[in-house]
Amino acid sequence: MTAAATELVHLTYDGNFQLENDAKVVLCRVIDDGAAQNGDDEGRCIIPIELQLDATTMHPQGGGQPTDTGRIAAVIDGDGAGYEVTIKKVTIDRASGIVTHAGSISVPEGSSVDSDFFPANSGVKVSVDADNRLLLSECHTAGHVVDAAMARCDMLLPPTKGYHFLDGPYVEYKGAIDVKEREEFLGRLKVAYQELIDEDLPTNIQTLPVDEADALCNRLAQNFNVKDFTSPTDPNPSVRVVVTVAEWNCPCGGTHVKSTGALKERGWCVKGLRCKKGVVRVRYGPAEDKKK
Repeated sequence: MTAAATELVHLTYDGNFQLENDAKVVLCRVIDDGAAQNGDDEGRCIIPIELQLDATTMHPQGGGQPTDTGRIAAVIDGDGAGYEVTIKKVTIDRASGIVTHAGSISVPEGSSVDSDFFPANSGVKVSVDADNRLLLSECHTAGHVVDAAMARCDMLLPPTKGYHFLDGPYVEYKGAIDVKEREEFLGRLKVAYQELIDEDLPTNIQTLPVDEADALCNRLAQNFNVKDFTSPTDPNPSVRVVVTVAEWNCPCGGTHVKSTGALKERGWCVKGLRCKKGVVRVRYGPAEDKKK
């Protein structure tokens, strides 16, 4: 019997801001045959472990956004917390929709852990690292504001890549900007970007039928093939659409902040512009003194 796809709590509007959820274990996999290694001065050791659950509020790495991190704790008798796994990487198999949480558990030295450590159908509580989620959500929303600023500057180029990682985020577009116009355009883009943040525009998240998503996301220009954003496991395909600014509607599976005004505190801004071989790359990021 094929396992069901993992429910992704963050895909709804309310779920996007939810940092905890209760879930049932589908599969527990201990790496290295459960052998406890890496003893420390406190007489404990770290065991790598992977968990698959029926539902998770953690965002799996993908769509240009890094993985969430956090904790998954076993629930004892539906109440007290038991063993806890520190989660460092969350991934999703796009074909099956199954999410895997990879991390580690600290146990007394000499212990071993097997697949019964988190038995199938046992209860767990998933908790996202709130500070990390906020920073990644800001970074992703800030990338969408780049799209909206481009549109506001009447530069409707098809977006081809969004890199919303903190080591140097950028958005790329198919097209070119004349070398004589780049400096002037970059100045206008920076102004438009800050105006969109100052306007404190609310984020809207909705899941729509494919035809409605296509009409909404491509109303300004034919920029998206929305079928690329459907799930192969969904018998009735739909598309999650994120609207950070009314000018720009985008198919997206990432997490976001509640409004563009949330980008003020860290001073998110457009950093630079590069045009090469038919690709326009716009770099953005927080102010240098507010990166954490």
